[in-house]
Amino acid sequence: MKTPLMNSWLVQLLSPSLPRRSGALSALRDGMLWLVPCLILSNILIFASSLLDFFSLDEPLLMEGLHQLNGWLTSLYPYFFAASISMMLAIYWRLPRPPIAILNMAYIAVTAQILGHEGQAEATLLLFVGLTMPLYSVPLLSKLERMPFARILETELAGKPVKDSMNLMLPGALVAAVVAVVAFALNALFNYFEFDILLNAFHGMDVENNPIESGCTFAALNSMFWFVGIHGYYALTPMVEPLITALDINRTAVLAGGHAPNVMSLSTLSLFVFVGGAGATLGLSIALIAFSKSKMMRVIAITSIPLGLFNINELLLFGLPIIFNPRLFLPFLFTPLVNVVVTVLVLQMGLVAVPYTLAPMSSPIIINAYVATGGDISAIALQLFIIALNVLIYLPFVRRIDNQAKQQEVYIPSLDTTFTRREEEAYVLSVDPVREALLRSKEMEDTHKSMALFSNREFYLEYQPQINSITQKVVGMEALIRVRDQRGNVELPADFLHIFEKANMMSDIDVWVVKNSVAQCEAWIREGLEIPISVNITSPTLTNAQKVGDILLLIERVPGLIHFEITEDTLIQNEIMVGDSIRRLHEAGARVHIDDFGTGYSSLSYLNRFDIDALKIDQSFVAALSNEKGQKVFNGLIAIANELDIKIIVEGVETKEQYAYVSQKADVEVQGWYFSRAIAANDFASFNIQHTATMNANI
Repeated sequence: MKTPLMNSWLVQLLSPSLPRRSGALSALRDGMLWLVPCLILSNILIFASSLLDFFSLDEPLLMEGLHQLNGWLTSLYPYFFAASISMMLAIYWRLPRPPIAILNMAYIAVTAQILGHEGQAEATLLLFVGLTMPLYSVPLLSKLERMPFARILETELAGKPVKDSMNLMLPGALVAAVVAVVAFALNALFNYFEFDILLNAFHGMDVENNPIESGCTFAALNSMFWFVGIHGYYALTPMVEPLITALDINRTAVLAGGHAPNVMSLSTLSLFVFVGGAGATLGLSIALIAFSKSKMMRVIAITSIPLGLFNINELLLFGLPIIFNPRLFLPFLFTPLVNVVVTVLVLQMGLVAVPYTLAPMSSPIIINAYVATGGDISAIALQLFIIALNVLIYLPFVRRIDNQAKQQEVYIPSLDTTFTRREEEAYVLSVDPVREALLRSKEMEDTHKSMALFSNREFYLEYQPQINSITQKVVGMEALIRVRDQRGNVELPADFLHIFEKANMMSDIDVWVVKNSVAQCEAWIREGLEIPISVNITSPTLTNAQKVGDILLLIERVPGLIHFEITEDTLIQNEIMVGDSIRRLHEAGARVHIDDFGTGYSSLSYLNRFDIDALKIDQSFVAALSNEKGQKVFNGLIAIANELDIKIIVEGVETKEQYAYVSQKADVEVQGWYFSRAIAANDFASFNIQHTATMNANI
């Protein structure tokens, strides 16, 4: 219950589409997960103080120090929340993490000064700001950072950290102004509606004389906040103080040799009301494991048990889900209320010792009951009884969900099988954010190790000639990237490009290939040769206006000599941006080819929607020329291109028979081992001489 995860409706506000929603939700979850150690540390400090009380170790200075340290940590929560959430959102928005985290901490400091430090109400509002501010500050920083006016440095001559920091100066200042405006608006609303009076009114709860009323009020509000995805404990911070005061009175009375007078306190809620977290969901987990027929729901419940023993239940809240799930709202609201009534009655009858030592919300069950009541075994029995009672409360709802799921099953007699939508939904919603974070961390670590290997390897280009089928002359070259290690071993693109794709560095590869191809064009021009070079360009580059701009600056040095090959899957990524990038490349004199045409996401509609200069027919169609059906398919592709007046490049031609068939067609360009494998740039002159001699001999 202590780990404050944000809910899906906030993410929907931030990102309307499903992929963006999933990414932002993951970022928010992971961001809050990084705070778990800090929150646990805070609870350990409180629990350590409770243990000192339990073992009668009268160390007032130590206990006071523990409480002060916990108070200091608590005051930093808004800063921690803002830094952690903004850092994970920075990954999502592809921004440098450290400066984004520092900026958001600075924004919290600005907000704190505007709101003031007058009381608990202001502290509660600042906590809310810490949780929500990154949701607009980070996207805004991302938008502004990409604006031309914000680009103070375009190169990394002084290092990437310097470039990133300099380019965030103006966006950081502008967002700071926005944050200040929001803070002043919040402060004005806060004062106008006198929310501080409303919040401080909770301090007047009569915990001593109305324990059931005060306990039910806190429990009901906590459940309702959590149901809409707002962390109940932090939203109800003003109500916590009277509960802690009641506990302090109990402790003073017990130490003086008397009896604890207040049956309702923060420890009462921790020990007996929120067993398993908000909604007392440990009972729900057990009910699901024991009685649910849904395999996925049982898996979610089993996974949630270890954290549930510490009153942490976000896996259930987001996994089942409970948040915004009307089928579980009633028991989620009703169960803690029953726990309040039962607990107060049992404590008032003297069957169980009244808690007088502070038990944090995320302290382990059984142990916390024993320690907080001064070693009363009956407290453990009450805790176990309440868990069993909660199982009985949740059980009818679990069975109802199973019955509703059964009614939603679709039986297909012909296949003798059943489709259950809820199982599919449960799978989607059962994502464990802890496991997600660990897997992502391991994947990033593996990618980093793989990338580190390339720091000692040489990248270079080889070029494969493209021959005109009519003139037999070399009319172009395709640039193919290679990697060579220190021992001279060569890796082909299929062996390493997937690593760069995981590292989001394909644009860097594209720009490097273009840069070196331009340099090679210039070298051949000095030798009296004007040979066009085709380079592959990927979706991350075509959908990045800045990268396309960098490439245009490079190719203007050799007008008309750099052409681009894009795969069909690139065309479906972002049609508007890809179409605009193709237009800009055409304006610079470049030709654009569809690579591997006829495979993957083939669609003739691409030829209508995009201005394409050539189709590069995949080698799989050339390999199939040995049979009649393969020839018909190949002829059909050629006919389509001819009808649309689009040039044709045939790759993968390896045999004399294949070339003989291909060369009978219209004016096509041929690429493949029949003429040459990819060669080094320095070997092109000798290849060209040899090829010319062979061509003349054939004539």
